[in-house]
Amino acid sequence: MNRRRVVITGLGVISPSGNDVETFWESLKQGKSSIGPITKFDTSDFDVKIAGEVKNFDIKKYGFPFMLTRQLDEFTHYAMAATKMALDDSMINLEMVDRTRMGVFAGNCLGGVGFGEKELYNLYREGWQCVSPYQSISWFYTAPQGQISIFYKLKGYSKTFVADRISSDVALGYAYQSIMLNRLDTCLVCGTEAGVFPYGMSLFSSSDVLSKKRDACYCPYDLKRNGMILGEGAGTLVIEELEHALKRNAPIYGEILSFSNNCDGVHHKEKNKNGKKYKEVIESCIRKANISYDEIDYINLDGAALWEDDVIETNVLKEIWGKEIGTVSLSCPKSMFGNTFGAAGALDAIINCLAIKNNTVPPTINYEDQDSNCDLNYTPNKALHRNINTVLQIARGRGGINSAMLLREFKE
Repeated sequence: MNRRRVVITGLGVISPSGNDVETFWESLKQGKSSIGPITKFDTSDFDVKIAGEVKNFDIKKYGFPFMLTRQLDEFTHYAMAATKMALDDSMINLEMVDRTRMGVFAGNCLGGVGFGEKELYNLYREGWQCVSPYQSISWFYTAPQGQISIFYKLKGYSKTFVADRISSDVALGYAYQSIMLNRLDTCLVCGTEAGVFPYGMSLFSSSDVLSKKRDACYCPYDLKRNGMILGEGAGTLVIEELEHALKRNAPIYGEILSFSNNCDGVHHKEKNKNGKKYKEVIESCIRKANISYDEIDYINLDGAALWEDDVIETNVLKEIWGKEIGTVSLSCPKSMFGNTFGAAGALDAIINCLAIKNNTVPPTINYEDQDSNCDLNYTPNKALHRNINTVLQIARGRGGINSAMLLREFKE
């Protein structure tokens, strides 16, 4: 089978570290933390007090009709804003595109919890007559995919993925495969999350994945790590078949080489402590790309900041690379803005594109006290300038789902 080449041609970001690509990247390069006390609601009754919140966001700035945006939750607002930026960045003329060959692939974890929370309150306090008629379309996981495809009149194969922290990793992977196998020519891939609301925080607080320390920071691999910090935001990428992109002289950030995902097949409370399936998904991804391990310059890590998970990830990398792991740059940029769950994979992919473009590895911040079991060089606290041609993106989600993707600097 003739496999078509797939490239990334547009980027859009809404995040705690900035609401455009340039601000986002500059913040990461400088190693700035965008995590702080939650301001969206009173956390007095909550164990979790801090998060990575999107600041100064106003959907009205992006030109969407008010009668549309009033019907939608914030996670769809973020997705639509990031998508508009990505389309503008790609310089694509939708009037010249076959829209039956252009799809939308989206990932999220929580759905529209902010809108839903308010309407549930209305239901139980005021009665069903006071529930918004838009509740049924605003909270649902597929809302971003649906609204983006409707607004831009896109009619190609589309799909939404709900897979915990790797939701948009899987969305990007399957979009890549759809273009590679000639099902689509172009695709918008979006990951989005807006869970910093009482209902959203309660879903995570009871699962023991978030740090509950008042003065906590997101510190993967560090001896004081005690859980993730929830972030919010969205990332959208425009991806295209190579010839389609070249014909319109599109900007190309990088080429997707391969994608793999699998499952541990165990209950999320019974982690696969040997990391066997995580190791397998990484090796499968590299094998599919038909490259050698020493061609990988940078690995964008999962960085769960959970005690066992970080040790497992470290050991898996040692098993695969052995002593040569010291030649590969490693980091967890989400330490600066929080784990955005459904948006994490898309934001990681955007970071990888920018790392290649700028030959810069963004740091893992808050790394101060070394754990003897997490003893690799995670690019602590300060960005590293080095030549970057090939990046491996790896991630895991609760329930034992794993993914890996390879991105390379585009060369004809």
